[in-house]
Amino acid sequence: CAICVVCGVELKRGWPVTDRGAFARIVSNRHFYIFVAPFFLLYAVLGVYPLIFSFAIGFARWDGLSELRWIGLANASVMLQDEHFAAAIWNTLVLGGLYVPPMIATAFVLALLLDSATLRFRAAYRAAIFMPVIVPMVVVAIVFSFVFDLENGFLNYIVKALGLDPVPWLISETWSKTAIAVLLVWRWSGYNMVLMLAGLQSIPRGLYDAARIDGASAARCLWHITLPHMRPVFSFCAIMSLIGTVFLFDEVFVLTNGGPGVSTLTIGLYIFDTSFVDFKFGYASMLAYAVAMVVFVLSIAVFRVQQRTEP
Repeated sequence: CAICVVCGVELKRGWPVTDRGAFARIVSNRHFYIFVAPFFLLYAVLGVYPLIFSFAIGFARWDGLSELRWIGLANASVMLQDEHFAAAIWNTLVLGGLYVPPMIATAFVLALLLDSATLRFRAAYRAAIFMPVIVPMVVVAIVFSFVFDLENGFLNYIVKALGLDPVPWLISETWSKTAIAVLLVWRWSGYNMVLMLAGLQSIPRGLYDAARIDGASAARCLWHITLPHMRPVFSFCAIMSLIGTVFLFDEVFVLTNGGPGVSTLTIGLYIFDTSFVDFKFGYASMLAYAVAMVVFVLSIAVFRVQQRTEP
């Protein structure tokens, strides 16, 4: 019915309407618009309006209670001189470099193993590997706080068994980033594994059969068939990981809360603190939209590079 309305088809007669205006067609098919109106009304109130309002207050000073004051580009000027924001950008880049490459590599290896036709109980293995994605962050925080504990943590138990000094995972400015990266690799490898598994299963099996007939080894099939066809999936995973890293919040908040100092302060956590701790909603909106624009540009760049390197 919606297609008929858009195309201008008269439902009662069954042929296109050519002599009636758009408003008349809307009135005659008003029942269909009434049925879909609640969704668009809710989307406008809960989706479009907050986006427009948050963009507008990026040019204002507002704490949520007092009167809103328009200040133009003053928030942008403050953002360019904000040392904490610069530290958050650096920490976000470091965390992304620490966890994204090993996470994608781990997900790809797991997808290759689970795509094997000879593997038994594949569904159980997939569910077990995907399980960290749906585990509540409160449970994850409790578990990893025991894992990274200085005195009685599981990792330091292994370190002590090797005759080394315990590592201050969560209280060191250097090791705290590594601890968060380990948590992120554990938590999101299963999600990316599912995406890569779908990509592997979309590759035509006839290509592998033809390659084996020509005498290609498994390594050559991987290099010349699997990897080229998986480039779009790798690009998608990289872009989603980029967006997730920029607005990384839950894992850092529950594990280190940005500490020690500002060594693990990320962009997402800094925007949250600016909004709901310092109550600088206008400045936080400017930060959020500036970061969103950078992410959008980088995503377009990744897509362009991926398209140029397609076989």
